[in-house]
Amino acid sequence: MMTILAFTFRRLWKQPLVLGLMFVLPFIILLIPVTGAEETPRFQYGLFALGLMFVAVMLSKLVIEDRQLKTIVRIASTPVSHRTYLLGHLLAYFLVAIVQITFFWALSLIRWDASMTFFLWGYGFLLFFAVMAIALSLFWHTLFKTYTISLAVYSIVANIIAVIGGLMFPLAMLPDDIRRVAVVMPTYWYSYGLEYVAEGDYRGAFLSLCILLGFAIIFLSVGSTRRFE
Repeated sequence: MMTILAFTFRRLWKQPLVLGLMFVLPFIILLIPVTGAEETPRFQYGLFALGLMFVAVMLSKLVIEDRQLKTIVRIASTPVSHRTYLLGHLLAYFLVAIVQITFFWALSLIRWDASMTFFLWGYGFLLFFAVMAIALSLFWHTLFKTYTISLAVYSIVANIIAVIGGLMFPLAMLPDDIRRVAVVMPTYWYSYGLEYVAEGDYRGAFLSLCILLGFAIIFLSVGSTRRFE
């Protein structure tokens, strides 16, 4: 698996657009002040989570490219198993996401005045959300034959679930009917979890983390069923 991991890192290094987005995005979000009655940067953490969704789908394009270019067929003829190939890629994506999350989180400690409790929970939510986003990206790419089409459709869907899930607007601003639909979306539980943290309901926040992990397991289970094709 370490060979797959190292090879994946080398390929990711050749994607300057993705790497640039990883570090430019936090600076853009950091320019947004916490205003009004908000005491925590929940809105800013929501926007960053949306950015994570796009970074994850752009990082994981290597999997769909391997399938499109038949590289994965050649890999199948080697001793490398589908499980090793998949774990190597997923671990590489997650490690890259950790770097971006830690970079944003460290700067957010300086930029915004909130309790350390919120920041610690916020870091945990970002990590769990990154796992979910990577698993979702893996599942999403299995639905399409080319990365271009996959990214184009994903851009529309991701923005829709971001709005409905409360990443762009506070959940309280959404109509009740939309909120009932949003319950089945992972973005909702991320946003709701941060609300729980802001309100001091850590039991609810922990439940939200578990639900995010549940979504990740579902997406990973379905997305990993497509083997060397």
